[in-house]
Amino acid sequence: MKCVVIGAGNAGRPAARILNYAGHQVQITDEKEMEEFPEDVQKTLLKMKEEGVDLQLGWDDPTNIDDVDAVYISPNIPKDSPIRHYLVDNELKLLINQDIADIVDKTINMDVIGVTGTLGKTSTTHAISEIFKNAGYSVWTCSSLSGNLLSEVIVDGIINGDHIKSDIAVLELPHGTIRLLSELKLKVGLITNIYADHLSEFEGSLEKYTKRKLMITESSEILVASSQCTPFLQDHDAVYYCSHGSDCDIKGYLKEDKIRIKYKLKKKEGEFETKFNLKGYYFENAVAAAAVALAYGLKEDSIVDGMNKFKGIPGHLEYVGDYCGREVHFDAAFVPEGIISTLEQFSQDKSNLIVLIDNPDSTNPRDKFQIGKLLGDYAQVIIASGFNETTGVLDMKSAQEVLEGAKDADALKIATEDMITAGEYSIKHSKPGDIILHIGPGAITNYQDLKDKMMKGIEEGCKKYS
Repeated sequence: MKCVVIGAGNAGRPAARILNYAGHQVQITDEKEMEEFPEDVQKTLLKMKEEGVDLQLGWDDPTNIDDVDAVYISPNIPKDSPIRHYLVDNELKLLINQDIADIVDKTINMDVIGVTGTLGKTSTTHAISEIFKNAGYSVWTCSSLSGNLLSEVIVDGIINGDHIKSDIAVLELPHGTIRLLSELKLKVGLITNIYADHLSEFEGSLEKYTKRKLMITESSEILVASSQCTPFLQDHDAVYYCSHGSDCDIKGYLKEDKIRIKYKLKKKEGEFETKFNLKGYYFENAVAAAAVALAYGLKEDSIVDGMNKFKGIPGHLEYVGDYCGREVHFDAAFVPEGIISTLEQFSQDKSNLIVLIDNPDSTNPRDKFQIGKLLGDYAQVIIASGFNETTGVLDMKSAQEVLEGAKDADALKIATEDMITAGEYSIKHSKPGDIILHIGPGAITNYQDLKDKMMKGIEEGCKKYS
């Protein structure tokens, strides 16, 4: 079948690649020229060309479509665009997301565990993977650690044959990926939580955002969800997990350095205990991972062993080291609920807390004033960088808005243009025994580069001020 994909955006690229992988003759078009795309997208487009996809960039003439069997139109193509009118007028077959998802579903011939939610998707995905690896499974794991666009990460894995080499797949499914892979059948689907985020993509509607997340309920044989999701799942059967005594099927209790899990499911019940090597939100993530494993049917010993060996993931409550007497930590918190969870891990320490925050906006705007207000409740020094680590754009207004939110706090407030300077100032305005903590979305979208910049600044600060 000869297919044309209109739009080389985040949906069009993986759609074109999976159609090509499935043996179709594929052409992808976009009004942008190659050099107008970000560098990482250019690399993907060139990879697609090597795979056999015909690139027609700088193209904006629907009448050039000849002898085509089917067309896929990326969601970002305007509803009133000439190409949409052309397709209707010429009665061309339209491929939709369900068609793409159906190809993926037929290609991945194994049990799939899908993880969605607002917070905790990545770390929970890896915690689940660790449990299944320790149970003897060969696990194909796809998460944002491998790339910001999960649909491309999953398609990459298919093209590389990861689905053939593995016994089970554990896939992180953000809202965009859920839409594209809506027909992917899941043995277990997990919803970690639902909070207000990315609402700019949903016309400011939490209801529309929630509806997208809940698409996972239709494709899951077994649905697992945190008790926080109960109000959203009134019409769905789910296995609920929670912490510290709430009413649910699987309960997690944290005492000192151990987690105790108590569970009561339809076919079995019991309890077990395991050592907890981490802290903070990793507790909720670990309980979620245990709930998925129990719902799937793994034995207690395998779950205990896997939870014991899970050591966390980069950019998530990551301890970087001691630099001239200051403890340095690196975290990706950027949604208010996540920021509070992270900051509370350090609030009981008598040391001063110096918070470095990169621009809270990624490709989505966020309430920077609210974030600044939260930081003012915990930090003695707030250093806000205006550089957007996702888009590469400097926006000092964003940094000022964060600091404006903390205007009533006694904290020292500093705006900087980059994380190198922020790292240097964190040493200048701290003393041995203090804690330096990075938060912000850049720890996910630009992990290594951002961390390197911050550490370069901290090392320079140690030379100058320590």
